[in-house]
Amino acid sequence: MPNWPIHLLVPLLALLIMGRKEDYKYILLLLPFAVISDIDTFASQHRELLHNVFIPLVFALIGILLKKLRYIFYITAFFFASHVILDLFGGGVVFFYPFYNEIAFIDASLEMSKTNELLLTFNYGFSEYSDGWKVAHGYVFDSVGICSLALVFVAGVWAARYRLLAWGNKGV
Repeated sequence: MPNWPIHLLVPLLALLIMGRKEDYKYILLLLPFAVISDIDTFASQHRELLHNVFIPLVFALIGILLKKLRYIFYITAFFFASHVILDLFGGGVVFFYPFYNEIAFIDASLEMSKTNELLLTFNYGFSEYSDGWKVAHGYVFDSVGICSLALVFVAGVWAARYRLLAWGNKGV
């Protein structure tokens, strides 16, 4: 199960790489939407209410309708979609809730065998939404997550410093 720093880092880096510079402020301001899906733990059953395909679609459709705010809604849709996709690979989500109440999953791994051969395993499908998924449990964060968050923080401070220096030199 991806932890919250991974849910923040993956879409943030993807949008910073793919996004337009004029959208960077929206990308950073809307970043909490990358983890807000986990609020369904408190409102209903975990990975059900806000972990489905319909939430990102709603934001994308609103973006199509509201042309002036298009990129804000597209970014929000991307954050929600990335959370769902990461959790799809991290145990599964109720992808078509409320219309289909089984958990969709994708399990892929690349392992080294004892004879030094690479083994790719790939499994996907739907399974019963059992009581084990109905309650979130486990780490809120771990050492990899803390390290990832620290690296993003340092990178953000470095980028902000670089931009401030660049803006200062434009006035000279």
